[in-house]
Amino acid sequence: MSETFRPVNENLSINDSYSDIVLLREGAMSRLYRVSKAGKYLVIKTTKDNLAMQLAMLKREYELSIKLEHYHLPHFYTYEANSPVGPGIVMEYIDGRNLSDFLAEKPSIDSRRRVFSQLLTVVAFIHKNGIIHNDLKPENILITRANDDVKLLDFGLSNTDAHYLTKNMGGTREYASPELLAQKEDLDARSDIYSLGKIMQLIFPKNYKSYSSKCLCENPNDRWENVDQLIRSWNKSSHPGYFILIAIMAVMAAVMFFFMYNRNSDNPHRQELLDSLSIARNEVNEAQQQAQQAKQEASDAQQEASNAQQEATDARNEALLAQQQFDSIRNVQALSEAEKQQWEAEKNAAVNELTQSLDKCYRSTLDTINNVPFSEFYLSIQSSYQKNANNILLKCLSLTTDDTIQSILKSIYPEIIAKHVKKINDKMLAKPSFRSMRDKMSEDEYNFYKKLYDEFLPYRKYVPIKNK
Repeated sequence: MSETFRPVNENLSINDSYSDIVLLREGAMSRLYRVSKAGKYLVIKTTKDNLAMQLAMLKREYELSIKLEHYHLPHFYTYEANSPVGPGIVMEYIDGRNLSDFLAEKPSIDSRRRVFSQLLTVVAFIHKNGIIHNDLKPENILITRANDDVKLLDFGLSNTDAHYLTKNMGGTREYASPELLAQKEDLDARSDIYSLGKIMQLIFPKNYKSYSSKCLCENPNDRWENVDQLIRSWNKSSHPGYFILIAIMAVMAAVMFFFMYNRNSDNPHRQELLDSLSIARNEVNEAQQQAQQAKQEASDAQQEASNAQQEATDARNEALLAQQQFDSIRNVQALSEAEKQQWEAEKNAAVNELTQSLDKCYRSTLDTINNVPFSEFYLSIQSSYQKNANNILLKCLSLTTDDTIQSILKSIYPEIIAKHVKKINDKMLAKPSFRSMRDKMSEDEYNFYKKLYDEFLPYRKYVPIKNK
């Protein structure tokens, strides 16, 4: 964290479970403490004033967040009513700095684009799980020091919190949508999209102004309907082929201009036009070379990011296993031999149920992919898989009341999901794009698939309408 550590009051009662308690950050409604337990750093988020509204919001945030697992969200462990700092959420400690501090380091445009893409991904994820963040701002976007990865904090505020939230925004009102400031109760994803537009302006002060302007439309109906639409449009603008297309259009315009004014061989502007055409051709060649280089750099960066993400996942799983071993030793040692055997059997049954159910869901997803010929539909398939996998985890967690077994299930879940999602993405991205096959389709067939894609609908086969 970028905040300066401040030791907690020495007179504060500290139990044997936690030590080295340090205040990291104090906001309008909450405090964050870094604590140490079993040799591992954790964070406890508690309320600032223990007001009934604050406690209710904190408990609801835990109830929402404990159901979610995503690489760009901190991992939530438990809610403790009697922690050393009062009622609070115990969560993963992340060594990082907020978005403003990250931008102060003057990162490259590629690093900025990567961070913003990750932010879009995680906001889309919480939206698909029925959560509107309602407080997107630089202070709630943490960038890890190890890999410059995004971690989104402080989500889970419901629309009914709008009045309380707007009273306590202070200097962050500039990131709030007009409808949030008006304390409307029917807030939806477009409210967060407005905040994303403000954040986009902060990250890219000189670029992507058409995108931020659409996000910041006063009327929500004039913004993107959902983050997936914004992601698709953003990905198009970031693709190297986009710049080639612009250059080719420039050449076509130059050619048309040339033939329009060059009908007469004595035209005094003939040489000037020939020079302009030559320059345009050179620009196309340079754009193609730049696109190829950018494509290779993007591929290398993606591979590095994938490796770093896997290393981070492995490290996180090792830390979770260490925590679980600590808890297991403490809890299981008090059991009799028969009780230990019963506990071990229950644990193995729970782990087998989770792994087998996720594997079945994965195989079903692969069957779906085999019937989908076009790569554009991978987002909806991945989203469906992630939703089904989350439901499987929740069901398996509900089948046991043992905290240690629940922790074990939560620790193995991300690793299984990461492997499945990678294989799903690889399999889908190996498929052709329906846009690339436009010449082989009728206009009606192409428009049919384009409508499915634009409206984020699942794939279904085109069936031509027979004339009567």
